[in-house]
Amino acid sequence: MNFRKLGFVIIGVILVVLYFLNKKDVELNPQLTLQLHNLSTSGGELQAIIRLNNPNLLSSTIKSIHEKFYLNGVVIGIVDNELNQGIPGLKETAFPTSIRFRNSDYQQALTLDSAHTGKAVITVDGEILFQNLFTSGKINVHQSAPVTNE
Repeated sequence: MNFRKLGFVIIGVILVVLYFLNKKDVELNPQLTLQLHNLSTSGGELQAIIRLNNPNLLSSTIKSIHEKFYLNGVVIGIVDNELNQGIPGLKETAFPTSIRFRNSDYQQALTLDSAHTGKAVITVDGEILFQNLFTSGKINVHQSAPVTNE
């Protein structure tokens, strides 16, 4: 009977340790690698990399990614993925994303550039839902970065 009580105590201690080592939120690192590519005379593609850092000991699950991409204030694309993708603990994971857009939207965004610099600035707004072993959470996304053309 004493071995049984000792087993319950050990299981309880393990669960408490796992709880405290896996309750941190997944973190979003800056999406600084944004590139525009011309695909044809009528459209192009924006390539972005979503970088997530999992500071927990065990893996977490990225449930969904919902982001809107604005080029100088004009919506050029929406990412709406229901992933349910596991990411390893104590590591950074990258999710490449690409959005196709019309050149007319790109030209409209450049004309809305208030400083008339001719440079493109992407703003990303949205949310990323994740789940850890014991908790779940939401990352609010609001980032801006200049874009390189290729």
